[in-house]
Amino acid sequence: MRQLRQEHRRMLANGWCTRPKETDCAFEAICEGCGFFSTTIEFKPTLQAQRDHAAANGQAAREERYTKLLDAIEEPA
Repeated sequence: MRQLRQEHRRMLANGWCTRPKETDCAFEAICEGCGFFSTTIEFKPTLQAQRDHAAANGQAAREERYTKLLDAIEEPA
């Protein structure tokens, strides 16, 4: 149960943090651009909403980041 609780803390609204548990994170608010960020098709509606919000607010860099994530889950490696 303890391990499950630790993993639950690493769940994000639009994916998971796969950062090794023994390392600290200095970038708590920029998960989508982090190499340890992982997401799946189940988070597509959230990612689309975040992309659309960025586009509506003129945040081109954020919009591009979400577009890349959406492209990656639609075309698996």
